[in-house]
Amino acid sequence: MQLGRSDIKAVLEFLAEVDELDDQEPYPIGLLDRLRRLIPSRVVAYGEADLAERRYVELVGDDPADDEDDEDLYWSVGPCPIADYRVRTGDLTTIRMSDVIGRTRWHEHPVYREYFRPGAIEYIVDLGLSTGKDWYRSVVLLRERDESDFSERDRAVMESLRPHLHAREARASLRRALATAPDFITRRRGETDPQVTAREREIVALVAEGKTNAEIAAELWVTPATVKKHLENVYLKLGVGSRAAAASLLRAGSAPG
Repeated sequence: MQLGRSDIKAVLEFLAEVDELDDQEPYPIGLLDRLRRLIPSRVVAYGEADLAERRYVELVGDDPADDEDDEDLYWSVGPCPIADYRVRTGDLTTIRMSDVIGRTRWHEHPVYREYFRPGAIEYIVDLGLSTGKDWYRSVVLLRERDESDFSERDRAVMESLRPHLHAREARASLRRALATAPDFITRRRGETDPQVTAREREIVALVAEGKTNAEIAAELWVTPATVKKHLENVYLKLGVGSRAAAASLLRAGSAPG
C-alpha cells in the first residue's frame, strides 16, 4: 500500500519528534509513546524474546508481560502465533495476528484464552526487526476487542519506520561502544582537551535547561539538524552518549574549551 500525503506527513513529524530523543537507547519510552499517537493503540512495546529459554531478554513499554507473574503466564501458554511464524519463516515484514491465524483458531489458542482475552486484547500488529533459530526482536502494538483491527495503512506506516529504527539501533550501539572505549576514561579525567567550541558549549548549556533541539534551534537561529550535529560532535569529544551526560561534564568543568 502506498501512503497518502497526510500519512507521509505524520510519519515525518514522528521522525522529527523522536530525533529529539537521546539515542543512547534505541527504544526509549518517549519513542513508544509517540508511536502510540501515530498508530492509535492500547499497548506499544519493544521486545527481545528467547523462545528456547522461554523468556524476554528485554522488554520496553507497557506490554502486559512487563509484570513477572504475567510474563510467566505468557510463556506457560505461549508464545503467540506471530512469534512462531517469525522463527519458522524468517519473515520480518510487518504483520497482523489476523494475517497468520484465522479468528476462530485465534480465539481457541491458549495464549489468547489465558493471556490476551482477560486483558481485553484482541488485535496485534508486529514489526519484525530480526530473528534467528529460536529468538526474535520486534515492536508490537495491541488493541482491545471494542476497537478495529489494524489497517493496511497502519501496517504500511509501521513498515516505513523500519530503516529509521535500524538506524537508531546502530547509533545506540556506537554510543555504547564509545562509552566503553579506552580513551573515554582519559577524557573524563581531563587528561586531554576535547576542544569543545563556544557554540557547542552554548548548545549544551541550553540542553541543561531542558530545551529540545527545536527550541534551541529557534533561539540560536539555526536548524534543528545543525543543533543535532553540534551535539553529536560534543558526544564524540567528551566520550559520552547522552545529552544529560554532556551537560554534566561541562558543568563540572571537565572539558575546558
